[in-house]
Amino acid sequence: MADAYYIWRLAEAAQQIDLLAGFLATRRAPGPDHHLAEPAECARAGRAAVAAGRLGEALDRVDDLREHAARWAEHPHHPGEPGAAEHDARVWDYAKDMLRAEHAPTRAYLPAARDILSRLRFLQREICACPQADAQARADAHYLAGRGAMAVEIGRLGAARKELRRLRALAEKCPGAHGA
Repeated sequence: MADAYYIWRLAEAAQQIDLLAGFLATRRAPGPDHHLAEPAECARAGRAAVAAGRLGEALDRVDDLREHAARWAEHPHHPGEPGAAEHDARVWDYAKDMLRAEHAPTRAYLPAARDILSRLRFLQREICACPQADAQARADAHYLAGRGAMAVEIGRLGAARKELRRLRALAEKCPGAHGA
């Protein structure tokens, strides 16, 4: 399996290529030909580099596309640089798709995933509704349920079960949580 950070970086490159290529496709280049063949070719090369797993080349294409987009930096629809949380949210879907492609789910995946997700959500609600649970226990419940849900999203049911066990252990510490 490829390193998770490497996959995340490839996903970042793919997301940036799609974002910048989409923005540039709506612009008209100054000059007699009024099209942006060079950025479109750059985007195609970047997508091919991502598909082949050539991170350095993909990031070079992202830089090229950013240079092309810089001409329209003052445009109201220029993508600009997102904040950290927005950036992670944008990249997450790309990373999930790459991880899913690497590890295709089996036939038994869907029922098991649905069961794990429902248990995670149930325990999270039980802990958060428990009057004896303090703010830290509630935060931990949200965190563990989120980690479990993310593991299910990328097809890692073993990791999701581990988070479910951790959530059960937390529920056992809350006397009013019935899901323990």
